Amino acid sequence: MNKAILFLAVIETMLEALHHTEVDQTELVDSLVMLGFDPIEMLYETNTIRSFQKICRAFAELHLTDEALDTFSKE
Repeated sequence: MNKAILFLAVIETMLEALHHTEVDQTELVDSLVMLGFDPIEMLYETNTIRSFQKICRAFAELHLTDEALDTFSKE
């Protein structure tokens, strides 16, 4: 469950970055590390969309139960 929350926080931050909104890179780097990504590769890759797609694919691979999703949606 915590991993799902981290993924969603990273996805939200990546969306903000894609919309050219200033983001807290320290928080983003910490979250990427906790999820097992190499933040240097992710943040400085020439194609931000590609990084975003990697994160979304990894999130999609989480196997969340309906109960976990219900709990998450209530928070």
